[in-house]
Amino acid sequence: MIELLHKTVMGTLRRLPLPAARLGFRAYNKALRTLGPEHLATTYFGARLYCNPQDLIQRMILYFGVWEPDVSRVIEQNLSAGDVFVDIGANIGYDTLLASSRVGATGKVVSIEASPRTFALLQRNLAANPSSSNVRAVNAAVSDKPGTLDLYEINEGNIGAATTLASRGGTLMASVEALPLAEILKPDELARLRLIKMDVEGAEPPILRHLLEQLSRYPATMDIVVEASPEDDFEAWRDVFDRMRAAGFAAWAIENDYELDWYLRWRRPATLQRVETMPTRQQDLLFTRRRTSLPG
Repeated sequence: MIELLHKTVMGTLRRLPLPAARLGFRAYNKALRTLGPEHLATTYFGARLYCNPQDLIQRMILYFGVWEPDVSRVIEQNLSAGDVFVDIGANIGYDTLLASSRVGATGKVVSIEASPRTFALLQRNLAANPSSSNVRAVNAAVSDKPGTLDLYEINEGNIGAATTLASRGGTLMASVEALPLAEILKPDELARLRLIKMDVEGAEPPILRHLLEQLSRYPATMDIVVEASPEDDFEAWRDVFDRMRAAGFAAWAIENDYELDWYLRWRRPATLQRVETMPTRQQDLLFTRRRTSLPG
């Protein structure tokens, strides 16, 4: 009954003119927050996640049943039963559970989250979904070499903004174990790896450079979805972009937006756009070596 009411309210809001939809959404958000700090959300693919409406990502999942819908579509369309998916920067487990539902019992998901606090939320959400037995959760940071990295909190209203980049000006929250991806993955996971999704808040360039240096260890059919943030270090990102292209990867831009208006008006994924040079602003990218058809 409660879920039906929730769907009715959100369906109504999405049909209203934007000014009225914004007001209605804020009123509904305030009402839910008075009922408690946490609610059990259901995603469009049937997963259940505990969500705090004060957190950006969790709020969107709670109200819309989806996070980064165009990215979600790319993950959906590029995974099949038996594949291996690696979620670097797994947060509370949304992409992990999406991939888990796609690869099935014969597939595997390696869900990597650096923040010990967020990792506890990830584990709780995995426990709430019995079908996630194909997930291996790892509490570590992915890096270009073994060691320890400091993790900084940037925004209390978005736990996904935690980063290992001190340059972003956050508050030190933990020191975490760091390992290259190939040392985290088991041999069978590495051999069947189909898709990597990486969102580690600006720390991606050294990880990608190291991956390219060991590219022969990875399957030729492996694709990578990454949130690129060239505002942090454009030259580093351009270097990685050029190296990816030299290694045979084509880049495709995935539409994404974090504003409420976009979610209220989103109806279907946009067509992926080929990218020939490194974007100058934050952009989600799919890197693929497949040539037979347009990915996603």
